[in-house]
Amino acid sequence: MDKARDQVLAYINQLKNDQPLTTSQLASDLNLSRSVISHYLNDLASDGEVQKIAGRPVRWQRNSTTILNRNTFKNFIGYRGSMRHVISQISAAVLYPPDGLNILITGHSGVGKSYLASKIAKLAKDKKVIKADAPYIVLNCADYANNPELVSSMLFGYVKGAYTGADESKDGLLKQANGGYLFLDEVHRLSSENQEKLFSFIDSGEFYAMGDNVKPIKSKVRLILATTEDPEKVLLTTFLRRIPVHVNLPDFIKRPIDERLELLRYLFYQEAQTINKKIEVDKYVVSALLQIKHTGNIGYLKNVIQVSCAAAYNEQAMSDVIRLEMSNLMLTDLPRFEDYSSIFVDPQKPLERHQSSLIQRSLKDIENQLEGLQENYSHDAAIKCKLAIQGLKQFVPEWVLKSGLHLQHQGLFNKVVQKQFGLGQTGYLEPVLYLLYSYHFEIDEKIIQLLNEKFSNLIPRALHVARTFYKKLPQLTEKSDQSLILILALLLSDHVDENIQLRGLMVAHGHSTATSIQTVVNSLCGTYIFDAIDMPVDTGVEPIIEETKKLISSFNTTNGFILMVDMGSLSQLYSEISSHLDGDLLVVNNLTTLTALDLALKMQQNQPFKQIAQNAESEYGIEVQYYEGFSQSPNILISCISGLGIAETVSKIIQPFLPSQIKVIPGDYASLKEKIKSQDWSYFDRTLFVLTTLDILEPVGFKHMNLYSLLDTSGENNLKKWLAPYMTSQEIETFSQQILRFFSKEGISERLSFLNPDVVIRQVEEINSKYESYYGLNLDGKVKLNLYMHIALMIERLMVQKTAEIKVEPKTEQEKDFFNISHSIFQPVEMKYNIKISNYEISLLYELFRQFIEAKL
Repeated sequence: MDKARDQVLAYINQLKNDQPLTTSQLASDLNLSRSVISHYLNDLASDGEVQKIAGRPVRWQRNSTTILNRNTFKNFIGYRGSMRHVISQISAAVLYPPDGLNILITGHSGVGKSYLASKIAKLAKDKKVIKADAPYIVLNCADYANNPELVSSMLFGYVKGAYTGADESKDGLLKQANGGYLFLDEVHRLSSENQEKLFSFIDSGEFYAMGDNVKPIKSKVRLILATTEDPEKVLLTTFLRRIPVHVNLPDFIKRPIDERLELLRYLFYQEAQTINKKIEVDKYVVSALLQIKHTGNIGYLKNVIQVSCAAAYNEQAMSDVIRLEMSNLMLTDLPRFEDYSSIFVDPQKPLERHQSSLIQRSLKDIENQLEGLQENYSHDAAIKCKLAIQGLKQFVPEWVLKSGLHLQHQGLFNKVVQKQFGLGQTGYLEPVLYLLYSYHFEIDEKIIQLLNEKFSNLIPRALHVARTFYKKLPQLTEKSDQSLILILALLLSDHVDENIQLRGLMVAHGHSTATSIQTVVNSLCGTYIFDAIDMPVDTGVEPIIEETKKLISSFNTTNGFILMVDMGSLSQLYSEISSHLDGDLLVVNNLTTLTALDLALKMQQNQPFKQIAQNAESEYGIEVQYYEGFSQSPNILISCISGLGIAETVSKIIQPFLPSQIKVIPGDYASLKEKIKSQDWSYFDRTLFVLTTLDILEPVGFKHMNLYSLLDTSGENNLKKWLAPYMTSQEIETFSQQILRFFSKEGISERLSFLNPDVVIRQVEEINSKYESYYGLNLDGKVKLNLYMHIALMIERLMVQKTAEIKVEPKTEQEKDFFNISHSIFQPVEMKYNIKISNYEISLLYELFRQFIEAKL
C-alpha cells in the first residue's frame, strides 16, 4: 500500500554488487525528501530488508540473506488482525508444492477482492514460486455474462474458422497466463458449460481451443476466483470441489475498529497526495465515516471521501490545509457520534505505522513467559513476566498515543479500571496495554484456557476487573481479547487486594446511579471491593436478574455475598439469584454512598460476615435481610479450630488442584459445631466431605476426616475414595501431597511472613512441653503438628493485625485452671513479641486440649 517504500526497496535491490549508498544519494536519485528516505530506510532495516552500514555518513545496501523472507502483506490492512487467518491460508496455498492451490475469494462488492488477488500474485513472485516476470491476467466475467461463447473464446482461444469472423487463430487467456496467475472476477457469471471446461482443465492441465477437439493445449496456470455470491448456490459442485482454498473478506462495517480507522487514514492520504495538500478531517466526519453501512463497502467509502474532499477543496483551494467538516460530507441518516478524534495527513510525510519487527522478539518472549506461568506459577516468575510486559513501553511511539483509538482506550481505562474499580495508581500500565491491543497480541488457545483456570484461583478479583474492561472495549479479535485479559489481570494483581473474602454488588435504578456510588466507594478504599449494575428506569427486573446471575456465576461466593439495592423487587431478586450462590447472603434495601462505604471498609478489614450482618440493621436503621446460604455446587468444607484464617489459607492451597466445579468452603469451628448441634444436615447436601483439625466425635450426617489423618494410610484411602468420581489418581496424589506439605514444619515455615520459623517453632515446642508436663500428657505427632500450626500463626497474626475482641469467660473449674496456666505459659511470648493473648485465643486452645485433659481426669 506504500508505493514510496516499495520504490526505495526496489531501487536498492537493483544496485549492482550491492553497492552501498548514503541517505542523501538515495534521496537525490529518487527525487524524494531526505526525511522521507530516512524514514523508509530505517523501516526497511528493522524488517531486515536492507542493511545499515555504520560510519559517517551512514550507508545502506541490500540485505541479500533476508530479502526472500520479506512479508508481502506487511502493509495489507488487517494482516495482524481480522485478515490474519486469510493471509495464512493464502500463503499456504501459494507455497504448496508443486504448483500451489487454486483460491476462491468471496465477499460483497468493494471489500477488496481484486486488491487481494493482486497481492497473491505478488507473494508468489516474492517467494519465487513463479518467475518475477510471470503473467498476471484479469478477466471480469460479468462483462461478458450475456455472451458465453465470447467468454469461452477469450478463455480457451480459438482456431482459424472456428466461427464466423475468426479469420486467424488466437491464444486464450489460459495459454497467455502460462507460468503465472489468471484472476477470474465475478466467476459466478460463467456459464455451466464454461465451468465444466475449466474444471476439466484443472484436472488435466490441458484444454482445447474453440474449433479444435483434436489437439490439446498444455498450460500451467494458477487460478484465483472471486464472487459476491454464495458459491454453493452459483457454482457447479464439481467445479467448486476443484477449488480447495476458500477465503472470505468481511464488509467494512464488520472489520475491527482499528482497521476501519487505518483504512480511513490511508484513503485520505491518497487524496492528499492527489491534490498535494494537507488534509484535516473533523472528528464528527471521522465518526460518521467509520460507521458507514453500505453494500459498496470500501469502494463506496472511497467515493464518498473523494466527493467530500472535492467539495472542501472547492471552498479552500487557496489554503495549505484542506479542512473537511460535516458540511462537506455527502451523507444522510448520520449515526450517533463516537469520538475517535480527528485525522490529519500530510502528503509530504509517510504514513506512520507500527514497527512490528522492533518488538517481535519482546512479544515472543512474553508469550513464552506466559506459557511458563501456566506450567509452573511462582512469585518470581510472575514478577519477571510483569517486568517484561512493562518493558514494552519503550516501543510505544508518540504518534500512537495521539490516535483516535487510543483516545477511546485511555478514556475507558480511566473510567473503568482507575475510577470504577478504584485502582487509581494503574495509569502507567495503559500505554503498554494499548500497544498490545493495537498489535492484536495473542497467545495459544490452550495456554489461555490453562491460565484462565489458574488465575481464577490465584487472582480472581484482578481477573474480573480485566474482563470487565475488555468487555466494554471494542473487540479487535476474540483470541486477542482473551490473551489481553490475562495480561491485564497479571499486571493488576499488584494493585488488587485478593485477600478480601466477601463479594458485594450494588443494583440501582438510573443511568449511572450504582456505578457512580461504586466509583466513590472503591476509590476511597483504594481497591476493588464492590461491583455495580445500573438499572434503567424503563427496564423490568428480568434483564437485571440475568445480568446479576452472569456476574455472580463468575465469583466465589462461599464466604458470603452482600447485595445492595435502592428499591423494590427485593424478594424477587433474591429468589432468582439464590440458586447461584454458594454461601450466605446479606441484602441491604437502601443503597446510599455512606452505607456502601461503611460496608466496604468492613469487607476490606475482613470482618466476619455474620458479624457484619448482625450489626447492619441496628447500625443503619434500614431494611436488612440475612439469608443463610446452602452451597449449590459440590464442595469440600474446611473447618479449623485455629480459626477461619487458617481454614481460608488451606482452602487457597488446595482449590487450584481441584476441578473447577468443586468449591472449597472455609468455615470456623464454632459454625460447624452449631450445625452439628442443630442437626441441620440439609446444609451438607452438596458437601463431598468435611476436613477438620479436630476430631468430630458425635454421629453426623456427612463424611468427615481430620486433616492430620492424611498422615495415615486410612486417611489417604478415604480421600481417594471420596474424590475418585471427580479426579484422576495422579491428581488426587498431587492434592494429598499439597495438604501434607502444608501441615508440616516446612509448611508452617512457608506460611510465616515475618517471624523466623526456626525461632518461633522452637518456642512453640517449649509451650507444648509445658502443657504436657502440667497435665501429664503425651501428645502424638498429629496433635503436635496442629498445635505448631495454630500457635505459630496465632503469634504472627497478633503481631501484624488488630483483631476484634470477643469476650470469653471460663465457665468450669477445669476451664479456669486452663486459662490461668495458659496465661502463665504465654507470658514470655507476650513480652518477647509485645502482644496480648486474649481469653478468646485461650478458649480456642482449650478446644484443642480439652479431650486430652478430660481423658486424664
